[in-house]
Amino acid sequence: MQRFIYYFSIMNIFTQYLDIEYSDYIRVLRKWCGGSMKRKVIKQGHNTLTITIPSKWAKRYGVKAGDEIDVHEKDRSLIITVEKNTSKLSCITLNISGLPARLVWRYILSAYRAGYNEIRIEGIEGSKKTMYSSFSYDTIEYLRSKDNKIEMSQMEIVQAISNRLVGVEIIDQKEHFCVIKELGETSCKEFNNALRRMFIILKDEAEIMEEAFNNKKERLKLMHIVDTNLDRFEDFCIRVLNKNGYENFRKTPIMHSIIFFIELIGDEFKMLAKHMINTKEKPSKGMRAIFRAYKEQIERFIDLFYKFSQEKTKNIYEQDAKITALINKHYSSLTKRELEWLYHLKKIGSHINTLTELVIDMQF
Repeated sequence: MQRFIYYFSIMNIFTQYLDIEYSDYIRVLRKWCGGSMKRKVIKQGHNTLTITIPSKWAKRYGVKAGDEIDVHEKDRSLIITVEKNTSKLSCITLNISGLPARLVWRYILSAYRAGYNEIRIEGIEGSKKTMYSSFSYDTIEYLRSKDNKIEMSQMEIVQAISNRLVGVEIIDQKEHFCVIKELGETSCKEFNNALRRMFIILKDEAEIMEEAFNNKKERLKLMHIVDTNLDRFEDFCIRVLNKNGYENFRKTPIMHSIIFFIELIGDEFKMLAKHMINTKEKPSKGMRAIFRAYKEQIERFIDLFYKFSQEKTKNIYEQDAKITALINKHYSSLTKRELEWLYHLKKIGSHINTLTELVIDMQF
C-alpha cells in the first residue's frame, strides 16, 4: 500500500485526460498495489483444510507460530489481518536543514500519511527570535498581508504541522531535534468516525456558500479554517488506510479514491469563497438556483454513501442532467464573474458523479 499514493496520482491523470473508465482504473490499481498469489489447500486429519501464509508477509508483521490472527469471511474471500501494530513503518528520520517551509510541511505530511508511528526530525535550524509563537503556518500564510510579513522559525513550522495532524504529538523536543509520535492505535472505528466528520464539514462548507449566495458573506472568511479541518481528517483517513487498509481490504483503493475526491470538493468550495469574498456583485436568481441544485447533489451523495440503493444512483444521474439543462437556461444571462463561480460549481458536480461511480464500485 505504500506505492498507492504514487500510482493513484498517475491513474488520476489518466482518467481525467485519457478518458479511462474508473472501473478499469480501479482494477489496474489493485494489481499495482499488490496482486494475489496462489496457495495449495492441504488436508490435515479428516476435516481440516489448511493453507500456508506468505513468509514475507509473516516477517513484515511479526507473525510467529502460536500467534492469533483475525480471519474475516467476505463472500468468496477470506481476509487475514493482524491487530497488533508490527509494521516496518515504525520510525523514519527526516533532515530538514535548509528546506523552505513548504517542503518541511510536505516531507512531514508525507511521512504521516504513509503511516509511520514515529517521525524523528533532525537539522532544525536555529532562529534569532526571542520567543516562538504557536500560530498555525497555514493560517498565518493565508491571513498575512504583503505589508506585514511574519517570519516563522523551522521549530514553529514543525510545531504548527504537528498541531494539525490528528493522533500524533511532539514527545521530545530539543533545539535542533524533535520527535513526533503516534499516541494510541489507529482502528477501523476511528477511520469511520473521521470519514463521517469529513462529510459533516463538507455540508458545513456548502451551508457557508449558500449564505454567501444569499448575500450573507460573514462566514466566508472562516472557509479557509473550515477547509483546513477537512484536510486534517483527510490526512488521517489516508494514514489509517495506508497502515491498516479498509475493513474490506480488497476495496482499500476505492476508499482511497473516495477520500481524495471528497477533499477536492472542499478545495473547490475554498476557491469559490476566495472569488466571492471581496466582490460586491450579488448573485443573480439563476446563479442561486444553480448553486442550490449542486448543494442538493452533495446531500444526495452523502445519503447514497450510507444508505445505498440503485434508485438513489439513478436519481443523482437524473438530477445531474437537470442541472445541465438549468445551466443552459441561464448561461447567456450570467455575468463574467458568475461564470467564474460556475466553473468551480461544475467541477464539484463532476466530482460528485465520480464519487457516485466509486460508491457503486464499493457494492461489488
